[in-house]
Amino acid sequence: MTFTISSKPFVAKLEENIQRVDSRIKNYLTDPNKDNIHDIRTAIRKLDASFRSLPKKVRKKNRVSNYVTVSKRLFKINSEIRDYDIIYGNLKKYSSDSIYTELTRPLEERRKKEIIKARNIALSLKDLQLPQFNEDDIPTKKLQQRFNKIVGRFSDRIELNFPIVLTNSKKIGELHEMRKNCKKLRYLLELLPEQDKEIQKTITELEDIQDMLGSIHDDDITIAYLKNIRNPKTVHYILDNEIAERSHKYEEFIQFCKANLSNPKENFFNQIWSLA
Repeated sequence: MTFTISSKPFVAKLEENIQRVDSRIKNYLTDPNKDNIHDIRTAIRKLDASFRSLPKKVRKKNRVSNYVTVSKRLFKINSEIRDYDIIYGNLKKYSSDSIYTELTRPLEERRKKEIIKARNIALSLKDLQLPQFNEDDIPTKKLQQRFNKIVGRFSDRIELNFPIVLTNSKKIGELHEMRKNCKKLRYLLELLPEQDKEIQKTITELEDIQDMLGSIHDDDITIAYLKNIRNPKTVHYILDNEIAERSHKYEEFIQFCKANLSNPKENFFNQIWSLA
C-alpha cells in the first residue's frame, strides 16, 4: 500500500506535535508525576514519528536535529523512571507484607536521583528554540517517499517478530520490540490527514496490541527486579504471583490474536502485511 501525504497538512501536524512537547514540558517541570511522565513520553513519541518522516535534508538541520536529540534523551530517562513507577505499583498489592519497604525503598531512591537528571534535561529542552517549518521546506514527493519507506520498515519488523512472539512466551526482547514497533507504526499512521476505515481499524488494533504487550512488559520488568533481590527466597511467593499474572496476560494476548485471525480477509496480520 502506498500512502498519499502532502506537505501542508503534514507541517500542521508537525507543528502541533512540537507545541505539544513544549506544553507538556512545562507540566512535567511543575510536577514529574506518573501522569505527566506518561504525557511527555507520548508527546515525544508523536514528535519522533513526524521527525522520522522528514526528508533527510530537513532532518539534518541543526535546530531540528538538536531539538529531537534532546527530547529523545528526556524520553529515555523518563522510560527508566516509568519502570520504577510500574514496579512500585505492581508491588503495592503486597504493602501489608514486612518485606514491602525493603523492596520499594531502593526504587524510591533511584527515582529521586533520576528525576534530578531528567529535570535538567527538560530544562535544557525548554530553553531550545522551537524548530519552525513551512511547506516549501518539505517537498511533497520526498515526504511521500520517506513516509512510505518508514511505514514499510516498521511493518516489516512487526511481520518478522509476530510469529516469534506468538509461539514463544519467553522471547521477552522480541515482545518488547514488537510493542515499540506497533506504537511507532500507529503514530505514523495517525499523521495521515485522511484515514479511511481500513487505516482507522489498523490504528485501533495496533493500540490494542501495544496495550496488551505493554501490560506483559510491565510484569516482565517487575519479575526481573524481584529476581535480582539478594535473597530471592524471601520474595518467592510474590515472584510466583507475578509470573502467574504474566502468564495469564500472555494467554489473553494469544486469544486476541486468534480472534483477529479468524477472518482471512480482514485479520490484523493481513492489514499489517498490506502496509509493507
